[in-house]
Amino acid sequence: MNIPTDLSSLKAEINKPKVVEEEQEENKADLRNTPFTAEEMDTAWQQFLNSGNFQSLDQEVLKNPYQLEGNKVTVTIPNEALVSGFEKFRGDLLQHLRNTLKNDHIALQSKVVEVAKEKMLYTDREKFEFLKSKYPALKDLQDKLGLDPEF
Repeated sequence: MNIPTDLSSLKAEINKPKVVEEEQEENKADLRNTPFTAEEMDTAWQQFLNSGNFQSLDQEVLKNPYQLEGNKVTVTIPNEALVSGFEKFRGDLLQHLRNTLKNDHIALQSKVVEVAKEKMLYTDREKFEFLKSKYPALKDLQDKLGLDPEF
């Protein structure tokens, strides 16, 4: 690329038609677009999981279910702290999926989904109430025998 030295050549350089847009359109036509099934995606996903040397938290992210909608893969991440770990190997995963499935239109994104946690049971009364809701016969037993969970 020649650097213009005077004002007229600078204007000519600015007004020159863009060749880059044509190159991008040609590159889009060169992209692989082989159709794939959900089973093939599962196989490619497992190959990536088995081939990598991941930390245990990264493996947990990869073992979580993902959603496949056309060429868009959405990975569910259980909390915000694991997003940075996922982003470290996201590019490698995307490249592996594109190469294995021979489809350059695959997109990979993450979505944080908070997992609902049950209330922790600490006292004897809380534990007994939980068991009574799970096993209704305990209420009858409590009434017949006069049981008090805090005694």
